[in-house]
Amino acid sequence: MEMPTGYDLLEHSHEFRMHMLRRLAAGLIDASLVFIPIALIVFVLNLEPMELLVGVLSGFGWFLYSAISESYAGTTLGKRALGLIVASTDGPMTLSKGIVRNVPKMFWYVFLVIDVFVGLATKDDPRQRWVDSIASTVVINNKK
Repeated sequence: MEMPTGYDLLEHSHEFRMHMLRRLAAGLIDASLVFIPIALIVFVLNLEPMELLVGVLSGFGWFLYSAISESYAGTTLGKRALGLIVASTDGPMTLSKGIVRNVPKMFWYVFLVIDVFVGLATKDDPRQRWVDSIASTVVINNKK
């Protein structure tokens, strides 16, 4: 049986909309945990070009933080706060899966948005971003 797209579910499923809102909020929490300290350091040290450094360093920091946290703990602080975990769809969660699923965060200003929209358009598991389908991972609600 063919799965509906994420766009179909956004229109018809309150549960799916709430799941996606939790993911968005978790992402904002996690991004803030990385972006704010990096922006403060760049500002205090008066490093130039400020905007470029904050964007690049924050993307790399967000990638590292998320890849390591999700690989070893199955979650990040933002996801944990909102009851979400990252799970492998084909065995244990590994560092390589964490790295692959988080590459878009290095390029958050462009690729992360494309990753989400393409993921919502596919007929795979609608909870997966496009790169989640490549990494064989999915973000699920933690029933604990």
